[in-house]
Amino acid sequence: MKRVVVSCAAASVMCVLAGAVGAATSLTVAPSPVHRGHRVIVRGNADGCPIGDAVTIISRAFAHTHDFAGVPAVFARVRRGGKFGIRPRIPSSKAIGRYGVSARCGGGNLGVSATIRVVA
Repeated sequence: MKRVVVSCAAASVMCVLAGAVGAATSLTVAPSPVHRGHRVIVRGNADGCPIGDAVTIISRAFAHTHDFAGVPAVFARVRRGGKFGIRPRIPSSKAIGRYGVSARCGGGNLGVSATIRVVA
């Protein structure tokens, strides 16, 4: 009987810890919708990436100033607590529509995504 109680308690602790780790990584974009030619605020938490590392934020909504695997990208530095943020401008020539946003750090995908809706 003791083994079952210990196993259930251990499983509960592992679930709580797994939830806490997953909750720390985040990515948000505001405002959405955004008008062409205006800036958005992209921020989040790159839990596990060291302070000073670059977060690569990827979206076809951005200008082709920098690319990652052929897709427009912007870069933000990881600050204390894993936080990052940047304010890229959406090109005034960008087509109206919805664009996905993802982020990478340390050679791996953060596993989070957001959407930007571009309007005229």
